[in-house]
Amino acid sequence: MKALVLNGSPRKTGFSAAAAAIARDHLASRQVEVDLVALADLAIRDCVGCFQCLRTGRCSLDDDMDALVARMRQVDAFVVVSAVRNGDVSACYKRFYERITYRLGFPLALEDRHTLAISVVGYMGGKAASRRFAGLQDVFHTRLSGHLHFAAGIPGGPPGPRETTRITTALDRLVQDVHTRRGRGLADRASFAVDRLIMRRFVFRGREDVYADVVRQWREKGYMD
Repeated sequence: MKALVLNGSPRKTGFSAAAAAIARDHLASRQVEVDLVALADLAIRDCVGCFQCLRTGRCSLDDDMDALVARMRQVDAFVVVSAVRNGDVSACYKRFYERITYRLGFPLALEDRHTLAISVVGYMGGKAASRRFAGLQDVFHTRLSGHLHFAAGIPGGPPGPRETTRITTALDRLVQDVHTRRGRGLADRASFAVDRLIMRRFVFRGREDVYADVVRQWREKGYMD
């Protein structure tokens, strides 16, 4: 099993950084091949909305995203950690999310991966947004193994014993989900089917030149029938 831990917080210390390190170390103790990537350490430019990736599968920007996208394609599971800012994920994570939406989300390149989302807020808010974005839901449709949402206070320190136990328990479930290839629940399957129908009938129709690479990948999956 291969896993990638993504820390979307710009801070080098605090709850998010410590939670990401706990995830890396615990997965390694379970004989998982795991890497930890701090998104703030990478050169990730803003998406410019040129849509080249939709047509060709290649981004027009030259930065660290090509290598990261390649790594994301190679793993079985993700642990995504993001701080909450103004009721949403951090700007650091949002920039990354925008850059992978068209390249990995629209083609459904991660649909069979499992994801554990961990979000951290000072006091309250941001839980639903974090589940969607840090959980790689919506256009990505990864299989959500779990979502942990913590109120760490301001300033937030590292996770205590209780929070650490919640994290490691959720990580154990993630490993089990990957090993057993846990499928989607009924509601998730229905949502996934509806979204594919909407994309075929209302997004791609008449614009197959714009979405050429995405449509090609959907045809290979049998999703254009």
